[in-house]
Amino acid sequence: MIKIDLHHHLDGAFRLDSLYDEAKRRGLPQGKLDRQEFYSHARVRPGCNSLTEFLETFHFFYDIAQDSGFIERSACEIVEDMHRDGVVYAETRFAPHLFINPQTSVSTIIDSAVKGLLEGKKRTGLHVNMILCVMRGADASTAHEVVELVEHDDLIVGIDMAGDESKYPGTEYINAFLQAQKRDIPITIHAGEAAGPDSVRRAIDLFGASRIGHGIRSIEDPALVEDLKSRDIMLEICLTSNLQTGTVKNLEEHPFPRFLKDGVKVSINTDDPSVSGITLGDEYSLAREQYSLSDEEMKMIILDTIQSAFCNDAHKKILAKKLAG
Repeated sequence: MIKIDLHHHLDGAFRLDSLYDEAKRRGLPQGKLDRQEFYSHARVRPGCNSLTEFLETFHFFYDIAQDSGFIERSACEIVEDMHRDGVVYAETRFAPHLFINPQTSVSTIIDSAVKGLLEGKKRTGLHVNMILCVMRGADASTAHEVVELVEHDDLIVGIDMAGDESKYPGTEYINAFLQAQKRDIPITIHAGEAAGPDSVRRAIDLFGASRIGHGIRSIEDPALVEDLKSRDIMLEICLTSNLQTGTVKNLEEHPFPRFLKDGVKVSINTDDPSVSGITLGDEYSLAREQYSLSDEEMKMIILDTIQSAFCNDAHKKILAKKLAG
């Protein structure tokens, strides 16, 4: 069965060895830790039960990754890691503003990521597109800049709004996302994870999202579930991540199978593979085993994933042929 990851964070997939080696190379404080202690800080800690705590993990290594050379090398490594896992198409996302330093610009960081993805494709044949993120809580000007940067390279296929929705609803970015809609830029929004159904409704009605990152709390509003189905809006489900953020108490209570039963499109994704210590193969196996999914059900999920991808129609046809075998 082919694998496709539509909800994958570049900065949640850095190889821990690469982060540690970079910290030591630049003489950063994190590099003074021994390797195992470093790993324990760069991966979600056991007992993590909130999105806020989950996101704190990233702050441990953001400064390590604020280097264009590191971003380029890591983007290439991420493609290699996906290829090793059997992924045939992916869309990775990141907020470029988080990785600038006094010597680099946002466009330089994006160029570095693109170069890395292209080098990864050259080595493996795996095509990975990129989504640019607006971070909740950042200045509104960054959202407008992200919209402008979508046209920076053909590998950039959409925009996202990420971060802690329980603290930042993001309404200050509406005008930027309206501009994105006018330009027909595909939009996915993190919503319905740390906040309830109203957050998902805002993402769709105000921000123009055609996909929702997570969105699992949509299940609390039957009318919203019906809207997701009728408007053909996909939920990007990340099972392990949802457990680690405390969004669900256990997999038995996860609404994934209810969405399937109700005809809502869902995809299975990693979110942050290295931070969570998983692969997409792990998540596919977890979903199959936990919810007793048949081969036909998996094929239906993957076909819906293809149809909701932000790649062009020609690429979607290629992926559909691979799925058909």
